[in-house]
Amino acid sequence: MPTAPDQPPRADAPTGGVSNDLDPIDQEWLRRRSAAGPLAFGVIGLVTSPLLLGLAFGALGMRAGIDLWRQGTRRSIVALGIGASFAAVVLSIMGALLWGSVLTTVLLGRDAIRETERWRGRTLEAVEVATLSPDGGAAAITLRATGGAPRIAMLFVRIDSTASSEAVRTLADALGRHPGVPALLVDPLAPAEDVRGFARGLGLAAAAVGEGTPLPAPLDGVAAFPTLVVIDATGRIESAIVGARTPADLDLLLGGAAADPPPAP
Repeated sequence: MPTAPDQPPRADAPTGGVSNDLDPIDQEWLRRRSAAGPLAFGVIGLVTSPLLLGLAFGALGMRAGIDLWRQGTRRSIVALGIGASFAAVVLSIMGALLWGSVLTTVLLGRDAIRETERWRGRTLEAVEVATLSPDGGAAAITLRATGGAPRIAMLFVRIDSTASSEAVRTLADALGRHPGVPALLVDPLAPAEDVRGFARGLGLAAAAVGEGTPLPAPLDGVAAFPTLVVIDATGRIESAIVGARTPADLDLLLGGAAADPPPAP
């Protein structure tokens, strides 16, 4: 069957998405309207990038802008739309990474809290721990309340953390109401001298433990700061809590509210 020869393009065929049959004024208006499309997508993508929607609107804006540029609509507004759309995609990717980091931190924090709370009732191994006394002298102690003290309070902190600073101040006030309870301040990532200075600066007279000092399990696995561990005279962990607590909570813990009741006769 014979085929029709190739026909040359008609003079009135549409080019660049705009029909040549239109009035030149209408053609220019259509070009201006289509040129603003990528910029509109880019602005919407920038606004919605915290919600990660910039990945969709930004991609649409870049595609529309590149298509217009290839068709010959090379205006500054098209270039601006492509740039805004690209920025929306980048910001959305950064937002996705940020949201992922926040979610991971929250999940790990909740896991650390649950794991720490399981320490209650465990008995620590009777090993000596190198400490720095409040007056600066070196001493080796076992993690047991001695000298008639009913219990000892260990606070794990980071000396460069605001939350840890507040926890130290609260503990110092609570120990003033429980003078018979000694305290031990631990920062596994700072020198013992810095830990002692940190405690003194916040009004806490406590022995200090710094980096490189081995601790018995499970205290060698503290993953959240601040963490308060209360230990009785037998080396048994009465309570282990993560995060800041109110003075009333500390009064209960230092007063023995978390201790097991005596056995029935």
